[in-house]
Amino acid sequence: MSTMLWVVVAAVLLFVLPVVRVPMLDLTRRNIIRWQRGGIQKYTTRYYGFFHPYCNAGGGGEKVLWKAVQETLLYDPNCSIVIYTGDVDSSPKEIIANVIKRFDYEMDFNRVQFVFLKYRKWVDGSTWKHLTLVGQAIGSMLLTIEALLRFVPDIWLDTMGYPFGYPVVRWLAGLPVMTYTHYPVISSDMIHKIEIENQKQPSKKGTLKLIYWKLFMKWYQYVGKFVDVAITNSTWTGNHIRSIWKRVKIKVMYPPCSTEKLVKNSSPTAYETRQNQAVLIAQFRPEKRHKLVIQAYSDFISRTASKDHFKLVLIGSTRSEEDRAYVETLKSWAFDTLKIPKESLTFKTDCSYDDIKKFLAESTFGINAMWNEHFGIAVVEYAAAGLISLVHASAGPLLDIIVPWDSAKKQQLPYSDSTKDTRTGLFFKDKSDPDYKPTDAQFNNYGSLADIFEEANSLSIAERQQISERAKECASNKFSDNTFNHAWDHALDELEHKTSRLGSN
Repeated sequence: MSTMLWVVVAAVLLFVLPVVRVPMLDLTRRNIIRWQRGGIQKYTTRYYGFFHPYCNAGGGGEKVLWKAVQETLLYDPNCSIVIYTGDVDSSPKEIIANVIKRFDYEMDFNRVQFVFLKYRKWVDGSTWKHLTLVGQAIGSMLLTIEALLRFVPDIWLDTMGYPFGYPVVRWLAGLPVMTYTHYPVISSDMIHKIEIENQKQPSKKGTLKLIYWKLFMKWYQYVGKFVDVAITNSTWTGNHIRSIWKRVKIKVMYPPCSTEKLVKNSSPTAYETRQNQAVLIAQFRPEKRHKLVIQAYSDFISRTASKDHFKLVLIGSTRSEEDRAYVETLKSWAFDTLKIPKESLTFKTDCSYDDIKKFLAESTFGINAMWNEHFGIAVVEYAAAGLISLVHASAGPLLDIIVPWDSAKKQQLPYSDSTKDTRTGLFFKDKSDPDYKPTDAQFNNYGSLADIFEEANSLSIAERQQISERAKECASNKFSDNTFNHAWDHALDELEHKTSRLGSN
């Protein structure tokens, strides 16, 4: 579809829909089809619609989705859940089996229904060769329309991050909107980076790109006015969303990390039986920087050729053939190009939650290399399981998770009080970071990933034990499923209040 045609579509969505309401949409709620799993036998008091086109991906965002679904079912015993998903190649039974396998969550799945969306490709970045941000934004509006035409819920909950559909939800169906944002679609940091690049090398293309991004930011700011309850997953994301949706009250709600189960499986004497092994738990996608980790590991091995070095296990889910091809590329690069011994490096794909818990229980170190990881559930899992986290010094891991901790007072400390006696992990920076500046003092405060591999490998058993216990205590206090459940209930209470007020208008 040409760019001009998309502009026309956008104009219709933005200026015609607010005027022309479609009340007949409400009829589809009463005419809900009988689903593959038998369906709901009677119209219940309320349908919560969770818009999550990749509900079967098996990542941290999906962990939030399914814990939220579980808690919503408990919050309202008479409600039903509708999941809007584009996973048309999976049956409801397969999706549910994957939820149980990956997250170990049980719930009343008879009250969970799926609406399968045929046009998920509209929100896929690969669909849009040009003007990708605008294309995906318009695509999300169209996908939202498809969702509403198939079934209209009573409440709209976006747990994946498609904000440009919110006006459509309000205009077409008049529904209250609750959003759980994992990261901003566009941020002031991104715009600032373009401004700096344009100042260094002025060009017409750079100027047009800057104008395009600033206009897109205006649109992003506009859609925030349709949000009734806004939640973010971390301090970093919350700060960015507050700067964009200035009139919306933003709550930070840390994702559910099942720390209760992991802490229970980790004994105080675990380090006597743990293997000298590091794990990286992350979906196999380029932004997780597996190549950086593998390269750093290769450098680390070369430095410790005559010493005992830890083994590395890369664990992650694969969502598509593209992801699986990426894994094969990594293997070839690691074993054939870098010549890393196969006994030192292992790849594990699509593991069950029980298998992941086993790796966490037997390993010593946990790695997260992503730059500006908005939160980092895997890092919390490392800490709760007693692993020493080796992470990038940015966003969620830096601001929320691997923070200075006072064991005596059982509280987080400011970074100014960070010492070897309060640290809960090790940090690194890298020259490949998008915000890297050789003159920036913060980059000089951290070593490279290979550096902290070497530092971690040389820690004594006593030092490892102390870091582990502090991190475990911090994680169990801040990131438990129970903490998320209480926070989610409070958010639903607020939504109830907003819903009653909206209904009275």
